[in-house]
Order: sequence, then structure tokens, then C-alpha cells
Amino acid sequence: MNKRPPRNGEVVEKIQNTLLVDGNALFKTGFFGAKNQYNQHGHHVGGIYQFLTTLRMVLDNDLYHRVYVFWDGNFSGKLRYEIYEPYKSGRGKNYITGTQPDDLNELRQRKMVWEYLSDMYIRQLRHEVIEGDDFIAYYCLTKKSNEKITICTNDRDMAQLIEDNVRVYFLDLKKYVDNVNFSSYFCYHYENAALVKTMTGDSSDSIKGIKGLGETTLVSLFPELVERKVSLTEILEHAKKQQEQRLIENKKPLKVLDNIINAVTEGVQGERVYEINEQLVNLRRPMMTEDGIADLEQLIDGTLDSSGRDLKNVLIYMKRDGIDKTIGEHRYPEYLMPFKTLIAREKLIF
Repeated sequence: MNKRPPRNGEVVEKIQNTLLVDGNALFKTGFFGAKNQYNQHGHHVGGIYQFLTTLRMVLDNDLYHRVYVFWDGNFSGKLRYEIYEPYKSGRGKNYITGTQPDDLNELRQRKMVWEYLSDMYIRQLRHEVIEGDDFIAYYCLTKKSNEKITICTNDRDMAQLIEDNVRVYFLDLKKYVDNVNFSSYFCYHYENAALVKTMTGDSSDSIKGIKGLGETTLVSLFPELVERKVSLTEILEHAKKQQEQRLIENKKPLKVLDNIINAVTEGVQGERVYEINEQLVNLRRPMMTEDGIADLEQLIDGTLDSSGRDLKNVLIYMKRDGIDKTIGEHRYPEYLMPFKTLIAREKLIF
């Protein structure tokens, strides 16, 4: 859309496009999706190559002035675990000893990706107890008025952050989802993402919701979830009215409606299921610490130290890791161009 010219004396803020990357999601997509990608030394390099190639594609699709990659730390999720002990238990998370990949090759490649990104002037952050999702959420909630954000992930929780100037690129869908096309990918209004998770739970994070309630059932019982933003209070009132109407019509009450009204769950949350789940899933109330906020603000406002950073180092890493053979040396200029453009912008800012 063409912008109107500024009026006399009017100051027009330049739009800043920012890319926020869920580092763990992007790395795992490549690492487990390219299991057969090895270099000439017999080392698996799929995690590195796919991370860089996917990031390159996203950068090539649009102009970004800044890129941030956020990683989970060894104890990330501990803040939620302290509220709900089964949190992510299905993933083998250990909040006592810390969580490290079982595969040493996975750990090695993660460290290498950090190394690559550092020399590409891409800002990264990792905190021991804060999840990358919470950093992304906090960033979105405190973004500048002239900032447009794209989140790169395959975590559906990030849909909660969608609004006028925030969209999500879902890695598995290979699609950009915003508040205009949201209904093409989800069965509810984008402003109800947190409410739906609060009520139905999240099996990937081992969060139990209302017994017998899934997204499809929830939306069929409360179609207003598709049309507009809805509160939990509205849902509970509507559920009671539906049960009353069924009694008037001599119909048997629906068990799932009783479960919704009485907050029945098979989880350890008990009757506090709504309260606890809302704390666990609502990314508009990210779980942060004071030092985590300070680290993020420093990352955003601080100047990157350019000493030692050089794209030539990336070429050295590529030869070391055998990525050059996969790309083909004749394609170096084309392959690295989106990263070179980003570096030029970062240097220009400072």
C-alpha cells in the first residue's frame, strides 16, 4: 500500500521490521527433519544447514532491520514448573539437574549455530529459567509504535501474540498467519487463542484441560469463539444457560457442559484448573524475571561489539562443517546475500 506524502512539518516515523526467531523450534525442525544430512567427515550437519537455509529464506522473503533469536536455557520452564509440576513432563524435562540434549551431536550443532549467528550480527539471548517463548512475548508486548514484527516458529501458542503489527511464520505450514487470514488456519477468533488453551489444555506441554473437552467440541458449543473475543465468564454463563435450556426441552444435560461449569479436570490443578492454566498458557502475561528483562533490554538497546565478527568467519565455519559442499561454492554470494544485507543494516544503525 502506498503511503501518503508527509504534510508540511509532519514527522513520519520509519517502519522498523523485526524478526523474532524461536531458536529451539527452528533448530529442531532442521535437526530432526534432515537426519540423513552428513558432511565429508561423517558428521551430521542437518541441524546447522537447515537452520541457516530456513532463516535465509525468511530473510529473503522480506526486509528486516533487526533479527533476534531466542533460546531455551537448561532450566527454562522452571517458573511454570513451580506452579504446575507435570509441566512438560512428557518431554523429559528435568528442573532439578537441568535439561541437556541426549544426543551430544545435537548439543554440538546448537553451539555451532550460535557461532554462525554471532558472526552474522544476529542478536541472541538465552536465560537459564526463562523460555524463549516468554522473551518473544515480552518483546511483542513492549514493541515500539513504529515496529512490525514477524515471529518465526512452529509453536501454535505464538498465535496468541497476533495483532495488527504482529504476524507469525509457522515453519511447518510454511505460511505467514496474521489477524486477516487467521481463520483459514484456526477454528476460532485470534483473540481467543489463550482462552481456548486455558480450557482445553496443551498435550505437548502436559497441561490437562477440562475433562472431555477438545477444540472442536468447544467451538461447536460456543460458536461466538469464532466471531469475536470472548471471556471465560461469558463461556461459563453460556454453558449454564445451555444446560437450563436442555432441561426445559426435557433433554439430558451434557456431561461436558457440567465439566466446564464445575471446572472438572483429570489434572492435578483440581478446581483451580482455569486459574492455573491461564497462568501457564497466557503469553500476554509472560513469565519473566528482573534479570531476564534487563538482559532483553540490553540486547535490544545495546550496541553489538563488531570486533571479531566477520562474514569471512562464516565461510570458514562452512568449510569446517562441510556446509560448503551442500551449498556449492559457486552459490556462496547468492546464499549469503540476505545475511550480508542484514549485516549492512546493523552496521548502518550503529
